[in-house]
Amino acid sequence: MDRVLSIEDSVVSMVKDFFENIDKREPFYAELTQYKFMLKSKLTQILSQFGGDYETGTKSFSSAVEAIWKALEGAVDKVDLEKEKQLERVIQALDATGQVLKEFLYDERIKDKEILSTLLGRIGETTEKLSYEMRRRTNILKRIKKLFGL
Repeated sequence: MDRVLSIEDSVVSMVKDFFENIDKREPFYAELTQYKFMLKSKLTQILSQFGGDYETGTKSFSSAVEAIWKALEGAVDKVDLEKEKQLERVIQALDATGQVLKEFLYDERIKDKEILSTLLGRIGETTEKLSYEMRRRTNILKRIKKLFGL
């Protein structure tokens, strides 16, 4: 029998599914836009499901945000740094996830934004590290090609 996923579980499942085989997703930018829309929709649904009970909504939202970070960590750990296309797309998807989450910093329904801001910092650091790695690898390839006159 199929198990019914909670909204928090469905958000994590959506994030994991998007990052899985990210280099094969075509058209990528359309898929990325859809991912951003779905992520924002699910997170808004989490906040809205408790009506005016902002305490419970904030706890549920924070729990979902922590679970999203674990899913993102797993996705980043699986990135093959040798595949430039995959690396570039993971960076773009992390950045898109950060953009969606930043919008919730201004939502007054979220009373405690510590976990959210911590996650945004981690996403920024991870994106920066991956971007640096991609630039480093690209520069090495350019030097090798230049050395051999390719």
